[in-house]
Amino acid sequence: MKTKRVLTIVKMEMLRLLRDPVVLVFTVLLVPVLILIFGLTMGSNYGWSSEYTIFEIMLPGFLAYACLMTIYDVAASVAGERASGIQQRVNTTPLTSVEYILSQLISYTIKPLIQMFLGFGVALLVGYRPLATAAGYLLVIVFLVLLTFSSVGFGLITAQFAKSAGAAGGLAFIFIVPQQLFATFIPPAFIGADSFKWIFPSFYATEGLGYIFAGVSLTDSYIWMLLGILLAISAVIYIVGILVYEKNKNK
Repeated sequence: MKTKRVLTIVKMEMLRLLRDPVVLVFTVLLVPVLILIFGLTMGSNYGWSSEYTIFEIMLPGFLAYACLMTIYDVAASVAGERASGIQQRVNTTPLTSVEYILSQLISYTIKPLIQMFLGFGVALLVGYRPLATAAGYLLVIVFLVLLTFSSVGFGLITAQFAKSAGAAGGLAFIFIVPQQLFATFIPPAFIGADSFKWIFPSFYATEGLGYIFAGVSLTDSYIWMLLGILLAISAVIYIVGILVYEKNKNK
């Protein structure tokens, strides 16, 4: 495996992010804007808790939602490359499948982290003050990276059922919307969906972030249980996505 080839693909993906306004809005700007709106309108509303505002309760879910948008990005990108013939040309180059997949994984991990830092910065500007420690913030990144892995897997799976980037982007919401509704910034209990939250990887990330931001000690076994389950689910989804991609990449 040659690092230079991997980094070249990563650079191309980052440039695509800047050139494509749809990708830029959905994968970078959407969540920070939502955080700004909700922070300004609900930052002083204690309707769900006597200790935390609605905004504080929803923020972990917004950061998880940022990772879910990776599904859209991956699906549209892979389907678009296949439809335009780029994938076929890539298959004739020295670039290996491992190098290509690794470059995509790095790219789609960087984007949600950029969105996370932007979103968290906006949250601080509108008055959010988490109780997390320095180690807690590092663990937040781990949670979000793992959720991104599952999103990459879902995106690769989605791309195999679409003939164009537009169609893939639309199909991606089959995986995005249920997780958004049942396990991100809309608390499952609020809509009576507690029975469904356990099947969504976004729930484990959102729940873990919520505990960390609330200042719960990192020695709490529940946080690590959430991380372990998220790791297992994300690994399975990611592996399935890779297998599906490999099976269909030459079609």
